[in-house]
Amino acid sequence: MRTIRRDLLLGASLIVFLLAAVWASFLVTSQAVNQLLHQDAEAEGEAWASYLAANIRDLPQIVAGENPSTESMSFFEKAQKVGDVFLYKIFDPQGGLRLASDKLDDVRKSVESIPVHNPGAAEVVLRGETKVDVKVGTAPNRPAFYAEAYVPAVENDRIIGIVEVYVDQSAKREAFQAKIAGVAISLAVIIAVSFGLPALGFYWRTRQKRQADSRVEFLAQHDALTEILNRARFMHDLDEAIGLDCPVVVHTIDINRFKDINETVGAPAGDELLRQVARRLQTISNKQDLLARIGGDVFALAEIVHGASQITKTAHRIVAVLGETYHLGDRDIEATVSVGSAIAPAHGGNAATLLKNAEIALSHSKSEGPRSRSLFRPEMDAELQARRDLETKLRNAVAEGTFELRYQPILNASDRRLAGFEALLRLPKDGGGGHISPTVFVPLAERLGLIGEIGDWVIREACRVAATWPTRLSIAVNLSPVQFEDGRLAERVAEALEATGLAPNRLELEITEGLLLSDADSVMRQLADLKNLGVHIAMDDFGTGYSSLSYLWKFRFDKLKIDQSFTRALGTGDEHLASVIEAIVALARSLGMTITAEGVETEAQAEFLAQVGCHELQGFHLGRPMPLDQVAAEILGDFRAAIPVETAPSAAARSAAEG
Repeated sequence: MRTIRRDLLLGASLIVFLLAAVWASFLVTSQAVNQLLHQDAEAEGEAWASYLAANIRDLPQIVAGENPSTESMSFFEKAQKVGDVFLYKIFDPQGGLRLASDKLDDVRKSVESIPVHNPGAAEVVLRGETKVDVKVGTAPNRPAFYAEAYVPAVENDRIIGIVEVYVDQSAKREAFQAKIAGVAISLAVIIAVSFGLPALGFYWRTRQKRQADSRVEFLAQHDALTEILNRARFMHDLDEAIGLDCPVVVHTIDINRFKDINETVGAPAGDELLRQVARRLQTISNKQDLLARIGGDVFALAEIVHGASQITKTAHRIVAVLGETYHLGDRDIEATVSVGSAIAPAHGGNAATLLKNAEIALSHSKSEGPRSRSLFRPEMDAELQARRDLETKLRNAVAEGTFELRYQPILNASDRRLAGFEALLRLPKDGGGGHISPTVFVPLAERLGLIGEIGDWVIREACRVAATWPTRLSIAVNLSPVQFEDGRLAERVAEALEATGLAPNRLELEITEGLLLSDADSVMRQLADLKNLGVHIAMDDFGTGYSSLSYLWKFRFDKLKIDQSFTRALGTGDEHLASVIEAIVALARSLGMTITAEGVETEAQAEFLAQVGCHELQGFHLGRPMPLDQVAAEILGDFRAAIPVETAPSAAARSAAEG
């Protein structure tokens, strides 16, 4: 702004200088012209006066008091018509008025002699010399510019009379001045064009350069897309804020699953989403706060705080405001954010440390799920490192195929015969044996976008193994909600069945109620496609979550699996629990579903569940998850158990037979 004012002032000064130069030249020229006009007027007046004095034949008679002759009057009239003489007078040698033109009869009455009329002229002309004055008059008695000439008529070296002539020079002066004005204007235009255009071009180029320099300086400190601070400037200003010895909190904000959103709506719409996030953050922040985009979809907001409650309040507001619907052209997008916060000086005495700890808190929030908020704790650093190690292990397992499946038996409740197995995913630990719990790595795999690829591997591997079993045995596989997101689950399942040769009715796909809450229409459609393949669909963990009965009549599930929490609670003395289980079983049977009870750990539980009508039982009491090399033995054992045992013949019977 200061630069623009300076440029404008410079340009205005240049214009004033040019105009002043033109005006000065005009004044000088005008003065010169006026001088010439005066000289011309003097010459013109003297010439006319001399001409009249020389051509008035009866001048002596007029001076003596006689009236002019007809010839002289005719001469006077012609002189007035031909020239610019608007008044003439004739005086006697002593300067007394003898004759004046009829245009100024009133003058004759008031002016009687040259000494009275013009003392300065009288002093000169009475000596026999010519006197000419150039004067400026006023209407109506005098022209604007005229010459007043006194010429003595001399005969035999004696003044016989004096002739005074008034010559109008107004038109001549106006003509000269008009020409001078035109020349001055032309000169001004020439100067303006000659100097103004280059000056304007120079000013314009200078202004563009300064604007470009200003833009470069701005971009060096701001994010080009959102026009808020960039990481480098944010870190610089944050260090200065920390140096003020005031509590400063940094909130780091990440858009959850931004990559998926960007791929869905396209990069331009993704850029617009980032701009809208920045604008919403600007409405949350104050002028003294620092707001920056520090990564692809990561933002940072730093503020001076006056209590722990302010940290929580700001983080909550960020999650709420940024979680509202975004309008991107003709599309509405739902997006959520996670927030991680750290406060100086407790969590860092400089910008680098404080931001690092805020990002650690952000990673912890993302592990907790969408809309999470976390304040940094020292132990989070170790947790983050462990999580990063697990991420690396997951990616390696996907790339190298080091996942394993464990198979847990599912038995018929009536005769305890083997009905099939449930395939359970396991991730081996590094060295020393053992596995990482699915409750730990599956949520992380979902957040990393790996669960789709992992899930496809599980389906293919489970189908491949089950295809080698007796045809009466089924295989159950758990599905993640993420596997439904691209809408191609049925297609991938069909490919696995075709590749392995497993009959579709031997594959059971288990889902939970939470899946139906996300996008019920899309999920229902895909479930219907799976059913059309001949695959069986089971609702897993029934009894937890919402347990909405509407899902049971909207979609015809093949199996309902009672959550293990009900089974484990049997025998705890809750008199209503048995009634609840009986009601669930009765409902499922009335809808034609197979009922499987999970979590069976005692014989008493198994007997009760069989009595109330459960079709199948699953749990540690009946069989733990086992590696593939033990499955064959389990199937063989079940086969042998099904063969009737013949009673051995007694010794008497053998003797009789031999005899």
